[in-house]
Amino acid sequence: MPRPPVSSGLAALLLALAAVLGAGCEKERGSPYACTCTFLTDFDDNSGSEVTVCSPSAERAPDFARGCAQSGAPAPVEKCVCTPEKGSGTCEVGLCRNRPRGE
Repeated sequence: MPRPPVSSGLAALLLALAAVLGAGCEKERGSPYACTCTFLTDFDDNSGSEVTVCSPSAERAPDFARGCAQSGAPAPVEKCVCTPEKGSGTCEVGLCRNRPRGE
């Protein structure tokens, strides 16, 4: 038995719904920032770590960096200072990686 044809209005509605749902799956894009974060160790000396984070803005980059650096820090991260990485294009907001010091 043949299927009844789908009306063009219903087909358009289904396509629009698929487009809206698909757009919600796209990741937010940002820019990469090189950050240096400091923390105070048990020996009262300032130590640090360097991370690269993807942030939607320069103002939010230190917050992303603090979370990234904290995952590998032996003590609470005190602060992070970030600078844009030149010529790196865009990235997926929230991505981060630890960098060897001096990189």
